Amino acid sequence: MIVTPFPQAAARAANHCAELLSRAASPPDLNIEFTRFAKGFAEHANALLAEICDDRKLSTGILETRRMPASEWYDLVGTGHRHCFFTSGQESRGILISVGIGELVAQFDRILGGAGEVDEQCVALPTSARRFAAQFEDRMADALRRACDRRGITIAASGEDIEQVASFGAAEMVWTAALEVTAADGQTWTVHLAACNAIMTEIVGTRAVSPATGRTVGARGIEGSAISDVDLPLRAVLVDVPMSIARLARLEPGAVIPVAINRNVPLLTGNVIIAHGCVGELDDRVALELTKSFLSE
Repeated sequence: MIVTPFPQAAARAANHCAELLSRAASPPDLNIEFTRFAKGFAEHANALLAEICDDRKLSTGILETRRMPASEWYDLVGTGHRHCFFTSGQESRGILISVGIGELVAQFDRILGGAGEVDEQCVALPTSARRFAAQFEDRMADALRRACDRRGITIAASGEDIEQVASFGAAEMVWTAALEVTAADGQTWTVHLAACNAIMTEIVGTRAVSPATGRTVGARGIEGSAISDVDLPLRAVLVDVPMSIARLARLEPGAVIPVAINRNVPLLTGNVIIAHGCVGELDDRVALELTKSFLSE
């Protein structure tokens, strides 16, 4: 056995940026987290609603997100709505989704080939539309599971009386969002969402951010950051030439392959498209003029 003293380092082996050396942490901003959650919910709900409404051109978007007492949100939503309360195991922690009964019935009428014209006084869900309402609630549960990546979210209660369905206290502050759904014919309807503080904290988990800035490197700006001098390989795909294996095997010197340069050229780093552009000329060289960039996103 060779016995020698452990070598001592002459100096610190590496230098780290301040963001990595920060030892303290602060809780995540629930306002930002809820907005992110609501946008994710809208994206997943889009495909699921398009499926049950048989409308491939259906689109969804968030109108607004707010935080307010549950009693004020109840008044804002009003009466004549179908409510569904979703939980992840504890009934006191949950998310409430509300939609106008008339709007549900109108969507069901469109599926059957009607014009979606419903009496404005429609405040009771007819028996014929109850199965569609149940399918809507199942899709909303699926959208919530995907948005927060929690498979344990289930329907705890549903009905027309909001105070019986939801377990929010009147004075409890809830995070709310209004989701606007637009059909192919331009008609719109609204899905309301409310989440208690406890469920949002549970969804976010124990993630923490540096208290020094409270922002990501991108939010502070790339210039002067720890990653500003890192080189990334970029490639622009000018031409895609599909060719059969048989023709490929026959290629030989002198063969001519007709190509057409893409009008919309993708600019990639790795497999990620960061911009689109069109081919031009700069100082007698081929150049790419960007028409759309995804870097700000």
